[in-house]
Amino acid sequence: MTQQTPSTQPSQIHFGKTLLALCALALPGILSLIPVIMGQIEALPLDALGELAEMPPALVIALSLINPLILLFIAVSIGNLLAHRVGLRSLLAEKVSHGTPIWPQLYPHIPMVLGIGILFAFMVLGLDALMNPFEGTDLAEAAPATLPGLLSQLVLGLLYGGIVEELLLRWGVMSLLVWIGWRIFQRGKGQAHPALVWAAITLAAILFGIGHLPALAGMVELTPLIVFRTILLNALGGIIFGWLYWKRSLEVAMVAHAAGHIGFFLVNFTIFALNLN
Repeated sequence: MTQQTPSTQPSQIHFGKTLLALCALALPGILSLIPVIMGQIEALPLDALGELAEMPPALVIALSLINPLILLFIAVSIGNLLAHRVGLRSLLAEKVSHGTPIWPQLYPHIPMVLGIGILFAFMVLGLDALMNPFEGTDLAEAAPATLPGLLSQLVLGLLYGGIVEELLLRWGVMSLLVWIGWRIFQRGKGQAHPALVWAAITLAAILFGIGHLPALAGMVELTPLIVFRTILLNALGGIIFGWLYWKRSLEVAMVAHAAGHIGFFLVNFTIFALNLN
């Protein structure tokens, strides 16, 4: 893979059209959070719900979706404003702004990134088993997986992980970090230096890992090993997806991220099927 040359860098995108298109693309991922939110509400004791216990469930869910929607709006807006300035691309943004076809630019990379995503999943599961960070915790003694539960995790991974997280962490955060470095160290001139891009990829990946800690803290007591494992394994994914975003496009990174969740599903489903025998 080669870095884009200045002559092939995308031109300025249409902010409004791209905002609508990318937010519409992410909407199913936001809605896929609803079963997670419902499960969290049901798991809370009645006295912990407070005023929420008196609200209609639909209103509680709607209120719970406000924060992710706001974060999505901010991240997409940042990417729309800054990504093209530093040579980072979204095929969908180029499509709605200039009519550039998506599929001819995407499909040549699909076999490769599917393989990368699935291999990443196997690597993560292998490292996780090697570190065994949850030994002796409630998660290690959790009830066996069910097929509906595995399918629910797959849908969440494909829609929220593959689309929403890439818009948040790559289109939003990574684009912002590259642009900041480009403005500070290059005074906004020329193509962003690879060292600046790698620094942005790495920092966004670490933030990606840290972002998983609050949800995990609600399920298990965080130990240094669990914190290290969570940041490391998620950051590995963030580096891979960030590199693909830089070298190809946001959509290629999305496919790789989604493929990682397909890999997780295949392994977990195999374990589930073997346990039935």
